[in-house]
Amino acid sequence: MAELMSPIVSRLSHTDAFQKLRCEWENLDSSLTPRMPFTSPIWNELWWKHFSRSGLLRRDEFFVHEVRRPDGQLLAIAPLMRTYEPNIGPLRVSKVQFFGADPSLTEVRGLVCKAEHQRDALSALAKHFGEKEKNWDVFKWSGIRSDAVVQLPQGKLRTERILPDYIVNLPGCWEDFHSTLSNNTRKSIRKGYEFLDRDRHKLALRVTESPDLKDEVLHRFFRLHQARSSAADMKQHRDNFHTAQSRRFLDDIIGAMGSRGLVRIFELEVDEEIVASRVAFGLGQDIYLYFSGFEPSWKKYGVMTTLVVEIIKWAIGHGFSTLNLSTGKDQSKLRWLPTEIAFHDIVQSTESIRSQLVAKSELWRRGALKGLP
Repeated sequence: MAELMSPIVSRLSHTDAFQKLRCEWENLDSSLTPRMPFTSPIWNELWWKHFSRSGLLRRDEFFVHEVRRPDGQLLAIAPLMRTYEPNIGPLRVSKVQFFGADPSLTEVRGLVCKAEHQRDALSALAKHFGEKEKNWDVFKWSGIRSDAVVQLPQGKLRTERILPDYIVNLPGCWEDFHSTLSNNTRKSIRKGYEFLDRDRHKLALRVTESPDLKDEVLHRFFRLHQARSSAADMKQHRDNFHTAQSRRFLDDIIGAMGSRGLVRIFELEVDEEIVASRVAFGLGQDIYLYFSGFEPSWKKYGVMTTLVVEIIKWAIGHGFSTLNLSTGKDQSKLRWLPTEIAFHDIVQSTESIRSQLVAKSELWRRGALKGLP
């Protein structure tokens, strides 16, 4: 009887996932808390279009699965691929991983399901891939919440990373939010405005909303993002859009999600010059802050802090209830007193020596990547 009541796992074709299932996927995505762009069918379909590989060194096999309750209700979608490295030969290894194996563009990877359902969905998937679809050397689980990790088979698991995400609940007015901040944060905010005013600079927030997004707005963002990454006298940041491939991907994402009114690009204008920019996604009552950039010559004025302040004021004024500061731990996020959600990335191996060596290689690769700016 317990077996009959267990969730049912099924593999999907490309057509099944992105056409037949699209309406259900969108409904599931819109019910998630907090909302992120990475769980949408738009993001995942365009990611597969731009980043799936088919060559001699690597080949990605479409391996998306769904999890349903016995009554047919969609519980979760697992946007998975099976990657072969190399594609042919006796040394070929296979690893199952989630869409989003890119240079940090997909900030959170993993299951598309409600937080309270992740344990059940994860348990069903782990059982399925442990008993039925076992043709893999390592399984890379991503985006697992802390309370669901226990659903994975114990013994052959290695933590690849723990990724924090930061959420701010927005009150009804800026003054209420401002009053909760520390004295140091309030002082930092005040100084940014005072220094600009002292030097007789005129400040303005420019918000470009879809479908009014034009190429020049996105090009400015790319330029400012690159300028920040190449600044010599500041902490190094990766230029996530230095390749034509990554720029085309974001261009397509903004076009597709922008046509549904889900994109905002916030720009800080000083004396009619755009000095800072940030891409954001408006998803229901949630607003997700994506990548940013600014002109390093304006660093002394704290223009990125001022831009975030202006975004928070704008979000409150437009009825948003939650602000997602995105992933990664740094003081610029902690100053807003956010709630932290931890996502675990875990590498699962089998009993074979080959599998365990591949798992160690994946962990080594992650350690090497951490050293990159």
